[in-house]
Amino acid sequence: MTRFGLLAISLMAVALTACSQSVPSPQAVQIGRSTCATCKNVVSSLDAAAQAVYTDGTARIYDDIGCMATDPEALRGTAQLYVQLAGGKGWARVEDITFASPPGTKTPRGYNYLAYPEEESRNLAPDHWARGWNDLVSELATKR
Repeated sequence: MTRFGLLAISLMAVALTACSQSVPSPQAVQIGRSTCATCKNVVSSLDAAAQAVYTDGTARIYDDIGCMATDPEALRGTAQLYVQLAGGKGWARVEDITFASPPGTKTPRGYNYLAYPEEESRNLAPDHWARGWNDLVSELATKR
């Protein structure tokens, strides 16, 4: 077998291994029934909702992005973290989105951050700074 053949087989094995590791998907949140993992409030809107989803299919649901950003359990790194895009436009992984607190924003627990695509965050944030997840976690840790 040639070097090229061995390399091709090795690359295919790596690709198959990577494909077999599944990333947990966001779980359904029942408005009016699901409760926040930290504050125990009933989730009344998806606008600021978040969730930490584990590989076994369980999820910790949050009524406010800030609840997840300040929850040590969610920040351990053992779950895939998702946030709802502002306006209930769907779930996004925290590493794929940015956060802003436009003037007048009110979220269930008063953290007042919503998730947006980066350009939209920059336009909406009073300081024009599109915060990444780690920036948001650090900022909220110093405020509370």
